[in-house]
Amino acid sequence: MRLEIKEGARFGKLTIISEGETLRIPSGQTNRTLKCLCDCGNIKDIRISHLTRNKTISCGCVKKTMNGKSQTYIGKLYRSIKWRCNKNYTEKHLYFEKGITVCDEWLEDFEVFEKWCLSNGYDNKLQIDRVNGNKGYKPSNCRFVTSKVNCNNRYNTFFVEYENEKIPLKMLLLRLNYPNKYDTVLSRIKRGWQIDLALFKKPNNNYSNRRGIK
Repeated sequence: MRLEIKEGARFGKLTIISEGETLRIPSGQTNRTLKCLCDCGNIKDIRISHLTRNKTISCGCVKKTMNGKSQTYIGKLYRSIKWRCNKNYTEKHLYFEKGITVCDEWLEDFEVFEKWCLSNGYDNKLQIDRVNGNKGYKPSNCRFVTSKVNCNNRYNTFFVEYENEKIPLKMLLLRLNYPNKYDTVLSRIKRGWQIDLALFKKPNNNYSNRRGIK
């Protein structure tokens, strides 16, 4: 099915002008292109698949402003967060449709994003994480964390109150060295058990019946 993209549609710094010349690659495969006007003034034919997947967002001038760092970890991270917030992202219901965006200061200047990363705990072994999952990518809402912490900060993470701290249940169980008790503890909490009993009480039907615990 032919994908229809209207004249005037924008992808990054590119505005669609018209259909472009068909591109034939060495293997013989043909690729559809669209003629695009870049904000810098250049006109270039761009593969439609590169536009819709956010692989190309300018005539090449943006890559130049990335100082050749588009394939570095920070460069890939930068392109990744922009792609997640694109309406064509495969899981747009988690980002675009929830209003998750990349702030203008990062979107318009890779170097600003890079400087923020290097000044705020950047490490290529860490992941960028939004503190508030309902807000977008911006300096006040982002941090670098381990993949484990990142997973525990998703919108469907189950939090508990333990010793005056709100904490993801999975993280608490790891701290207590009970990583395999998640399903049991979660089930108990959802049935109304107090957190201490849910965590530490060994199965005892007589105790549960006597206490009125279900």
